[in-house]
Amino acid sequence: MDNAAAYIKMLRIGDWIRFYPIFPLAGALCACGIAPELLPVLVIFMCITGYGFVVNNYYDVEIDRSHAGKVEKNTNPLVSGKVSKKGTLVLMGVLVSLSLCIAAAMSLSGLVCCLLCIGALTLYSAAPFRFKDRFLVDILTHGLMFGGLPVLAGYALAGGTLASPDPLLVGCALIGTLVCFEALIAHQICDYWEDRDSATTTVVRLGHRMGGILLGSMMAVSIAALELLALAIPFNAVLHAGVLVSLAAYPALSCRQEVMVQMKSTYSRVLVACMNLQR
Repeated sequence: MDNAAAYIKMLRIGDWIRFYPIFPLAGALCACGIAPELLPVLVIFMCITGYGFVVNNYYDVEIDRSHAGKVEKNTNPLVSGKVSKKGTLVLMGVLVSLSLCIAAAMSLSGLVCCLLCIGALTLYSAAPFRFKDRFLVDILTHGLMFGGLPVLAGYALAGGTLASPDPLLVGCALIGTLVCFEALIAHQICDYWEDRDSATTTVVRLGHRMGGILLGSMMAVSIAALELLALAIPFNAVLHAGVLVSLAAYPALSCRQEVMVQMKSTYSRVLVACMNLQR
């Protein structure tokens, strides 16, 4: 049972279950609304997203050994030896096979989109490609493999025709891509101090401060994209407001620990300056 739990932990479900399934489901909703097709789409992308995190653990094992926070949280059971490399490869094979079998039974174009997602997830982590270590390519790939492509895949799997897509779908895919750009930038900012000696992410190369500016800029671009979409395709006002609030709040919530550190640092500097003035 301990061994099985370790393999389940390799999926890192808690890191993505509340966020990444939104994108394929959004695409499926554009195609069929509330319908039975939503369930297999969800299952497919739970497998594909889980695969993405497992393959990341597989190729990052040596880097994760030197990452104190990840060792403490045991986010990669390969580091502690609780799972084997052979068993991890089997797990990846099962996840990919299950997702592709279900996708093939639903839609050919959906199957192609799923293959593109799996390919991007693999190239992102696997040597010698390692897109996650390439300047700006890491952010672009992350946005497509978790945001844009899953939206298109969900649409195709649920019966939508990609040859003549709904304009709303194009907008959802764009916003999904931008949000997943933000997600990686925020993650890189939070991991900056440990990553700077062992990784070459975009934020490591730009620096901590410039990473924050990039995240803020991406937030502004995503909000602008939403407003342009709302002008072109009017949709439910409550949904519009909810998405707008989410886009504005997400960067701050993702980097809340960093924000708190900066606030404490600023408060300390102001306090010291006031004490010096009193003297």
